[in-house]
Amino acid sequence: MTPRTARRTTRRWRARLRSARGVPVLVFLFALGAFGVLGHAPFFVQPALVVALVLLVWALDDACVNANPARAGFARAWAFASGQFLAGTFWVANAFLVSAGDHAWLIWAPLTLLPAGLALFWGMAGAAYARFAPRGPARVLVFAALFTAVEMARATVLSGFPWNLPGHVFAAGGEISQIASLIGASGLSALTLLAFSAPAALLGSGPVLKRGAPVIAGLALLGGAWVYGAARLANAEPDPSGLTVRVVQADIDQRDKRYENRAAILDHYLELSTAPGLEVVDALVWPEGAVPGFLLNDPPLLERIRDRLPRGLLLLTGVVRVEFDAAGQPTDYYNALAALRVGDEMTVDATYDKARLVPFGEGNPLRSLTRMFGFETLTAWSTGYTPGPGGRSLDVEGVSRFAPLICYEVVYPRHAPDGLDRPAWLLNISNDSWYGNSAGPRQHANQARYRALESGLPMARAASSGVSGLTDPYGRAVRVLGIEADQALDLALPKPLDETMYARHGEWPWVTGFILVLIAVGRVSSLGGARARAA
Repeated sequence: MTPRTARRTTRRWRARLRSARGVPVLVFLFALGAFGVLGHAPFFVQPALVVALVLLVWALDDACVNANPARAGFARAWAFASGQFLAGTFWVANAFLVSAGDHAWLIWAPLTLLPAGLALFWGMAGAAYARFAPRGPARVLVFAALFTAVEMARATVLSGFPWNLPGHVFAAGGEISQIASLIGASGLSALTLLAFSAPAALLGSGPVLKRGAPVIAGLALLGGAWVYGAARLANAEPDPSGLTVRVVQADIDQRDKRYENRAAILDHYLELSTAPGLEVVDALVWPEGAVPGFLLNDPPLLERIRDRLPRGLLLLTGVVRVEFDAAGQPTDYYNALAALRVGDEMTVDATYDKARLVPFGEGNPLRSLTRMFGFETLTAWSTGYTPGPGGRSLDVEGVSRFAPLICYEVVYPRHAPDGLDRPAWLLNISNDSWYGNSAGPRQHANQARYRALESGLPMARAASSGVSGLTDPYGRAVRVLGIEADQALDLALPKPLDETMYARHGEWPWVTGFILVLIAVGRVSSLGGARARAA
């Protein structure tokens, strides 16, 4: 296709979008948002998101001339984001099919309420854009600023849900992703929104250079990120730490993880764990929810572990931890990691309680409402877990200091401590078998690698029916097991890097400044254009 043909085709699509009204344009934008998700894991087709954002900008431009621009802008951005979040999180519905007899009737909730609720953030940005965005090329700067702001809000408000941020379209460990060591995945998302929406400014009137300025700026920012990343990765070979951990991934269907199967499941984990080479391993890691039931309160199962594993070995495993009152009645349940030492008796060296619970899966902020419909949570062991106090590092004999991240916690930046309590490595345990062989576990793995990159810490990951393995301090996957793997993998952990700029300062100062600069430049540019037209 020649440049002239491409311009004609673009103008033709632009005219069709401009003429669309009512429900048809909302349906188109819904499909467009879903199409843009191809930019994320496991596909990483970034041009899909470029096309989606450019067309969204044009649709919002048309909303500006509507009789009620704010309402039209909200509806269009909300429809786009609803498609985007449905395509990016539809796999959550799989969890409601694990105990289909109890929860299948609720499958509509993750397929409607979740994407529609998340889309409200984008709807608000769309309303603000349609109401206040300037004319001309500078409008894409305001677009990027507004949508960066609502993505930051989405990641924090009501405990936040920073899933599939725009910056996640770059696979962690690659050159462009390295900029996250300075500004985090949220900062990279700001650059992505600007660079990917900038081509929307090319179509219109005015000097070519002026229309192309946002594109040049966006490419310069991404190009600078690539140069920084290439330089950072040149000869990037972290030194070995001398610590070796064995992660075990068992391919067990979530439907089979029932209490009555706990002994057979434990035997399967022990069989995988005792593969040759265990004698040189410093710690053995089992994933979240490895053995159904209350392992710490089940002496026969603990004895079985003691009899099969070598004395002195450290076992780091996900457990359900229970606290009891004076009468021996359970009071609180925790989704936890336990550090178990194998000896003449099994001892608990340390525990960590998950602080960020999966809404409706592990905790229920709307229990008083959903109880009316017969729903508490998806967990089988209680009416919900109690959240732990927060992220922390564990000092356990035989391994260097580490910070546990249980499942969902790994999608939150800076959950692990920094400063004086900074660990030497991260340990992420997860139970991804709730979501089947879908995009979800692959998206989860990519986001987990960003935590290693942002912090400059290596990460060992054990995920049941997920992506297990080692991520180095640059966010690169060194050794991994696929989703359906059923084996143990020995990981020689590297040393951590020096504390990154992002780990010290976070994203708020940088991203806030970026938003203000974009709005200021956009405003000044629009005023300059208005004065030129008046003259």
